[in-house]
Amino acid sequence: MLSRKLILVIIAWGCALIAYSKELKTFEERLHKAQTEAEQTTQRIAQLLMEGKLDSLPHQSYTPSEALYLVFGNGELFFWSDNWLVVNDLHKLPCGDWHYQEFENAHCIVKWQGVGVFDIFAIMPIKYTYIIENKYLQNNFANYLKLDTKWDLTYRPTEEIGHKFYNKEGNYLFSIIKQKKKKTTTHINTKAVQTFSYTPLLETENNTIERISHISHNTIRFYAYLFLIPLIIYLGWFIYMLYKHKGFANLRINYKFQIVFSFIIFVGFFIVLLVTMDYIRKNYERRQRFLLQEKALYIQKALQDTYFWNTHLSRHNTSSLNVYLKDLSYTYKTDIHVYDIYGHLIGSSQPALFDLGLLSHRISPRPFFSKDPNIIQEETIGQLHYISAYSDLVNGDYSVIGYIAVPFFISSNLIKAQINSLLAILIPIYMTIMVVSILLTFFISKKITNPIITMGEKLRKLKIDQHNEKIIYHQQDEIGLLVEQYNQMVDEVEQSTALLAQQEREEAWKTMARQVAHEIKNPLTPMKLSIQQLQRMQKIHPDNFEEHFQKATHLLIEQIDNLTLIANEFSYFAKMPSTQVEEVDMAAKAQASIELFLPEVENRIQINYHGKPSDAWAMSDEKLILQVFNNLIKNAIQALNKKTNGQIDITIEEHPETILIKVADNGPGIPDEIKDQVFIPNFTTKTTGMGMGLVITKKIVEDSGGMIHFTSSEQGTCFFLEFIRASTPAQHISEHTEEHPLT
Repeated sequence: MLSRKLILVIIAWGCALIAYSKELKTFEERLHKAQTEAEQTTQRIAQLLMEGKLDSLPHQSYTPSEALYLVFGNGELFFWSDNWLVVNDLHKLPCGDWHYQEFENAHCIVKWQGVGVFDIFAIMPIKYTYIIENKYLQNNFANYLKLDTKWDLTYRPTEEIGHKFYNKEGNYLFSIIKQKKKKTTTHINTKAVQTFSYTPLLETENNTIERISHISHNTIRFYAYLFLIPLIIYLGWFIYMLYKHKGFANLRINYKFQIVFSFIIFVGFFIVLLVTMDYIRKNYERRQRFLLQEKALYIQKALQDTYFWNTHLSRHNTSSLNVYLKDLSYTYKTDIHVYDIYGHLIGSSQPALFDLGLLSHRISPRPFFSKDPNIIQEETIGQLHYISAYSDLVNGDYSVIGYIAVPFFISSNLIKAQINSLLAILIPIYMTIMVVSILLTFFISKKITNPIITMGEKLRKLKIDQHNEKIIYHQQDEIGLLVEQYNQMVDEVEQSTALLAQQEREEAWKTMARQVAHEIKNPLTPMKLSIQQLQRMQKIHPDNFEEHFQKATHLLIEQIDNLTLIANEFSYFAKMPSTQVEEVDMAAKAQASIELFLPEVENRIQINYHGKPSDAWAMSDEKLILQVFNNLIKNAIQALNKKTNGQIDITIEEHPETILIKVADNGPGIPDEIKDQVFIPNFTTKTTGMGMGLVITKKIVEDSGGMIHFTSSEQGTCFFLEFIRASTPAQHISEHTEEHPLT
């Protein structure tokens, strides 16, 4: 069962890899498209250079946006599309091809094209060597290079001045991701976002956080495939087991262990994920609040130094405040608002927020009335939520002359990016731990339940007439105690069996002795009386002694013959040969026994045979089976002794694994009170015989591996004999007898 589950998990992971390969193929198509765009842009730059339109270069649209275009003239750089790359060494590589080159802060592919005295370099990033805060920079291939070992930053030398970039199969991988522009609608939230000077944490087309989040999201989605598909298979197996066993209560105990502990592991996995995500979110918010408060203190210190000698602030003595706030805003990358002692706005690095009516010109009530000089509170513009740090602005005399407000956005996108980046690392670890835990659960549950399952099998096979094996278990736990009790029970059963067998043997001998004594005593009494009568006749009537002597000797001989018969019956039962089980044609034996009794019954009793004329093969003793038929037919004849229309029916039926033989008569039947004594030695309802016939019959049938039982009523008695059917009929020569009543 464990290996089958491992195969299902491997198949599920294979399906996930196939799904990921399709996604990678789509990724490569986007790469090829971006590379084509870069080549078209290079051609457009070359066309402008040939036409002498150098002034038009800064006004062109350069795609893809992640690419960098450099133009050199006479060895001097005079145009660049962006400044994100630290270029310390460029080679004029063979024209018309992309080549790999490593710079200080990035691995790139470079294409050079010469146009007269100009050199055009198109540079596209492949992988960055460190985290870059610039919004235009990203690890374009980081996600795929980590997840797929097919792509590798290896290269092979082609010329002394450059290297080509290959994958392991020798195919090119040159280009970048081209992101689609998102559709947006203009409303108060969008207007507010566009009005704030610094919104680095908000979602924009080229935002670094968004792209890193996108990469982490791809990683999480990949592992989600690896997780969800085995989970679906496992749930399907769980539902199938519930349906097969008709409920959880009917499952085997090892399945219960596996399902319960696997469920606990799955639930624990999700709880840990949720707790981790909540911890990351709260920790990030605490960190951002701390940084905001720290930034507000720096701004407060700068403004205090500027207005150290002022006793109050107003629009009249702060004419250059907005300019100074702009400088501070650029330095600390945040908007800054300043209010006077009465809570009126007197300066802002972004006055458009107030001119458009997005923010009030009066300070929020809480920081104005608060006794705490530094507070942070949440604020909203429409549905846009952000936090602001408020601090008192004091002069050299430590008198409050105004209030400073520093707004800050805790973007949900950045929180998601933080969570995704960490989950991209934690999920593989969690999944590995979870898979190992589930496999250990299967192994441990099987290890725990094996002794119980073994004990159940042993209990099913437990018999008092054979040697029963004990269970070996060395641990001293609860299962060990259970195994110990089972082994002790096996010993007690064997002891009880031996004692019972001894008692049965003793009781059998006692019963046999009583029966023998009773049977011997019966003829001894008339013998004694006959001899005593002879003695009296010799004295009283000596003349007639000869006549009485002849009668007495005849009676004595009959009783002596009866004693001989008793001795022979008991001797045969004691010395009855062991059964030699072999393939026997029951049809032939039954008909042979019928032929033996036909002369005796003549027309008084009709004996009928029903079944195959031959080839009804079963496992028994070929010599002793005839005695079984003889005993049953003889008992039936004796039961019909007083009937004139007696009938005996012998039927043989073939079943897939057994041969069933029925011997039925229409006699008076066996009374209910003596049915339990039919197979007891020396029990008989007839005036002749020793009552050993059915005992011998039962012993022969059971020694052959068969069974015998009977039913009886006032309409007659029927004995049922069931033998094991022979797997391959023996090759005997038997006479084929037509199926008809034998009379």
